[in-house]
Amino acid sequence: MEYRIRTWPDKILKEPTKEVDFFDERLQEYIDKMWEFMYKEEGVGLAANQIGIPYQILVIDTTIREKRQEDETEEPVKMVLINPKIVEKEGEVMSTEGCLSFPGVQITIPRAKRVKVIGKNEKGEDITVESSEFLAIVLQHEIDHLNGIPFINYLSPLKRKLVLDKYLKSLKEDQYETA
Repeated sequence: MEYRIRTWPDKILKEPTKEVDFFDERLQEYIDKMWEFMYKEEGVGLAANQIGIPYQILVIDTTIREKRQEDETEEPVKMVLINPKIVEKEGEVMSTEGCLSFPGVQITIPRAKRVKVIGKNEKGEDITVESSEFLAIVLQHEIDHLNGIPFINYLSPLKRKLVLDKYLKSLKEDQYETA
């Protein structure tokens, strides 16, 4: 498998990922690759399909200080979540987000203010994560990826078209410049 950051409109970003039913060396290899790419690209979260792995795996590290919000009171976390599902959502907050799969794109979209997520850790043990701050937004963003939902889907159709047109134009310009 060729690991690389997949960018829109790569097909793997549009499809829901498969549930993980293996907790072995292969899973650990996937997780290790995900950490490697997330840190190399300076992200705070990464969904497996963003590097071509079609499974429900995500990694998050909110300990990276410069990515955190000034008013955060929540303890920073570093975690792996397997087969994550949002089971509770509450409130709404506007979130300005970027995405490794949409380089150069920053948009402001609505997110739930508080979430409760269930899933498993890399050993297959059940875990529950509750958050009402930055982690809640990162969880929603990455779980959306695993479900084949890019963050641009939260924009109105007109705004989405404008953002995508600008993004695709910048991709063509980059290809032209490197050719």
